[in-house]
Amino acid sequence: MKKLLTLLLMLLGLSTAYSQFTKTTIVDIQKIHADSLRIADSLGIGANTRWNLQTSTKLGQLVEVTALVAVPPNFITFTAGGRTMVLLDTGAAASQPFSGILVRYAGTVGSFDANGYNSIVKGNVITIKGKIAEFPLTSMNSLTQFEPDTNEAVLIVDTGKTIPPAPLMQISDFNIGANPGGKVVISNGEKFESKEVMFTNLTVTAFVNTARGTWAATDVNGNTISMYDYSRYFTIGHGTIPIPGDTSYKVPPVGSKIDTLRGYIGTSSGGESTRGYRICPISPGDVKYGKIAPGVTTHRRNPVIVAKDTPAVISAKIFRQTSAVANGANLTSHVLLYSVNNGAWQQISMPTPAAGDSTSTASIPAQIQGSTVRYFIKVTDADNQVTMLANSGALTQLDSSKGFFFYTVIDRVTKPVLAPSDIQKTLYVNGRSPYIGAIDSVGGIITADTSALRSTPLSPGGTNAWYMQSGNGLFSGLWIVGADTIMTKLKMGDSVVVTGTIQENFEVTRLANITKGRVVASGKTLPAPIKLKTEIFGDGASNGNLVAEPYEGMLVSFDSVTVTSINPVFAEPTEFWISNSSQEVLVRRDGRHTYSNALSDTTFGRTIVKVGNKFSNVTGILYFSNGRYKVTPRTNADFAGFNPTNVRRDNVIAKEFALEQNFPNPFNPATTLRYSIPREGMVTLKVYNIIGQEVATLVN
Repeated sequence: MKKLLTLLLMLLGLSTAYSQFTKTTIVDIQKIHADSLRIADSLGIGANTRWNLQTSTKLGQLVEVTALVAVPPNFITFTAGGRTMVLLDTGAAASQPFSGILVRYAGTVGSFDANGYNSIVKGNVITIKGKIAEFPLTSMNSLTQFEPDTNEAVLIVDTGKTIPPAPLMQISDFNIGANPGGKVVISNGEKFESKEVMFTNLTVTAFVNTARGTWAATDVNGNTISMYDYSRYFTIGHGTIPIPGDTSYKVPPVGSKIDTLRGYIGTSSGGESTRGYRICPISPGDVKYGKIAPGVTTHRRNPVIVAKDTPAVISAKIFRQTSAVANGANLTSHVLLYSVNNGAWQQISMPTPAAGDSTSTASIPAQIQGSTVRYFIKVTDADNQVTMLANSGALTQLDSSKGFFFYTVIDRVTKPVLAPSDIQKTLYVNGRSPYIGAIDSVGGIITADTSALRSTPLSPGGTNAWYMQSGNGLFSGLWIVGADTIMTKLKMGDSVVVTGTIQENFEVTRLANITKGRVVASGKTLPAPIKLKTEIFGDGASNGNLVAEPYEGMLVSFDSVTVTSINPVFAEPTEFWISNSSQEVLVRRDGRHTYSNALSDTTFGRTIVKVGNKFSNVTGILYFSNGRYKVTPRTNADFAGFNPTNVRRDNVIAKEFALEQNFPNPFNPATTLRYSIPREGMVTLKVYNIIGQEVATLVN
């Protein structure tokens, strides 16, 4: 009897353990209501406050699925040495939207092998148990993932099944325009997350991560998608797996034509998250190259800053491209085209480079003071392949729709010292100064020194002291960087002249390598911060946005703001969001203030901001990093009118949706509101006055 009871208890325990996994399908895991995805579209991938609009409704749940193996282990490079797969629903459902999912095995190698994963091949049908997760958390570009339970064996229930062919799609189904900077189509892209698709007739337009061999491709309409080094066959430096890949992979040169690009749709995190949806080729043959266009690189202008009555000598390397993936035809034409004050384009032939050198040179004639000159270089080969070197943008250099090289002719006799606006002002969405590389002197008033900003950024994506500004006009602020022996002599309120090199540092214009710093006068009044709405720096306001870019490096100010999210941005965990309009702006913590979004900072005496907290005003320097404009408050004085709202979360099991009566009521100065939800989900709790106006957001 005792043995029977023990057996019954064991069986009961087994049944209980087994029943915790709910049988489901991948479509049921992945499918998101169309209304939620439309809202996500309107917010964009940068809007982390409602990131779960596009996440699985089964997030955190334990499930069991029977699925078709599209990509078996030992192909995908990341996570536990290649122990990652892609699964599809079985049968006809494998071709339907929402039917793909990434499997990331987080256990040890021993448990991976013991549970039978090494026996899995493409075309198997398997039964697998695990938990539904998202990575990265709190990010609109997160990827739904299946995390196998390391205590559960995988079962192979069928073999030799066919993987559905990849549908032919357009890049605009996922990304519209150049990304970063364009629109991410979440409402459609989410349907194809971890599913294979195919694109045709593309051109490699930029390198993304040279250390890993990734690149971006653009269609004939200017829509861009970036390749991701998901697979061991398409990477030169990412991950280690038990089975080596094909080490012959070569990065295609810019200008390469791609006849067919096939791969699985994914996303990336960190500094590359603004690229939207990525395509991940898996097997040899997933990238088929066509003809290769001519090469045009290494643009130079002498002088960089052009004075009146001085010609501008333009040079570049022009060459027939040859590579492991394709060979270009012989060059037939190479010309410099320029326009003065938006006039007609004029053409100058660039001579054939001398033997052993690919550099060719031409001169733009001298122009009068105040003239604005635009120009680009165009090279054609015998196959009528054309390459245009149009601007200095890291990702837009071959795309004339994103702007041209340009300069404005200056009278250096009457203007020996430049203003920040001379350096900062740009005409185009590539966001770059026209004078990169020039060494010159700039004057203005110091608006941030080491008493206001850290001498070393809080994180690699941050800024440090110093900044200068000249007046309140657009483009009038500038980041300046130099050795402490020079810079520490410059204090807020000083009118100064500094000499250095004009640079773009991760798409932020600055004067760096400063060799001279002279204080002209001290005690000057700082320029008044420009009052703005946060929405102009929200989603879609990527580098060069001509509404946002003019304020880079300037003192800006936001009235009546609410903290909308304290959830860490994946690449920058110390940032938080504030808003006074339809979109948020990120707040950086490179300043000398005591406000923080990290609860652990209470031990350092910091004031912890929470969702729903309000400030009557937040002021700071406008900065840009990781694809977003950000405000960097300097000291506590840049935070005015702090109004904390305390929210306590009780981790109890709720049985129903409920919002209880506040207590006490009436109240002065505080009251308590209690609510409950029976399952995880999006919660917004707002307070309105008697005429229907919103006065506070307590929970978001």
